[in-house]
Amino acid sequence: MTLSSIPTLVRRLAGAAALVLAAGAAALPATAATLPAQPPPGVVGIRDSGAAQRPAGDDVYRTWYTSHANCVAAGQGGIDRGHWEHYTCSEGDWFWHLWTNR
Repeated sequence: MTLSSIPTLVRRLAGAAALVLAAGAAALPATAATLPAQPPPGVVGIRDSGAAQRPAGDDVYRTWYTSHANCVAAGQGGIDRGHWEHYTCSEGDWFWHLWTNR
């Protein structure tokens, strides 16, 4: 490798990095539809205020989500289907974690 080939190498690496980032951004799910900040009247059992919370001692860990909106949608979907009565979306370093009462 010579000194004259370094700028070419840097340009190629920068182009490759930009391509990888663009492909990763395109693969992420779109979150155009967002959930309301407050639950609708009559909905009980949601214990998620948007802040990082710790689950109750008897809660069961379900899975992680890349966004708070996806975690809330999954938690509310479980309530709607009768799988659990309440859920918590706790904030981690990189993901949101869904905890339920059963």
